Amino acid sequence: MPRPNRRAERRLDILEAARGVAVREGATGTTLRAIATAADMEPSAVLYYFDGLGEIIEELVFAASDRFIDTITVAVGAAESPVERMVAAIRAGSTGGIEGDESRILYEFWAAGIRDERLNDADHALDRRQAAIYRTIIDDGVAEGVFEPRLDFDEAAVALVALEDGLVMDILAGTKSSDEVVALIVSVAEAMLGARLRA
Repeated sequence: MPRPNRRAERRLDILEAARGVAVREGATGTTLRAIATAADMEPSAVLYYFDGLGEIIEELVFAASDRFIDTITVAVGAAESPVERMVAAIRAGSTGGIEGDESRILYEFWAAGIRDERLNDADHALDRRQAAIYRTIIDDGVAEGVFEPRLDFDEAAVALVALEDGLVMDILAGTKSSDEVVALIVSVAEAMLGARLRA
């Protein structure tokens, strides 16, 4: 029987501790010392498993991105028609990262991407993955004759992701409810796609 990989397990423990710190304390409070304390370790011991705080944050952001895309993919996969898949993608893209704190983590560290190339790459990769999901739904809707996009297909997909990015901040800040944000994005999608998405 193979021995468990203790190093990999410990890295996961540290990342889980970092996730809790990031959600509670935000980007400015996510320090090496705070993560070490949450992991019940000394900061020097954390550095045995990671090259530094930057690597921990990068891993945290990439993991949050993966979980977020998984949430959208599952929601879209459970829907049948292009209309239902579009609404599912909008709902999951706007609210799917709230419950698991993925959106909070991604937004907390978004500004760091201005100076950190790896975090900037993570943000752009996430945008591309979301846009690809929308593009597939748009293609299917056009093929079935239910969507008549008023924009280039790629532009429509990117615009939907950008709209989500802006409005999720309102949910996190408490200035709009999840239902308000979803309804607004659905109404814009209807205008862009020339389709009725609401019952």
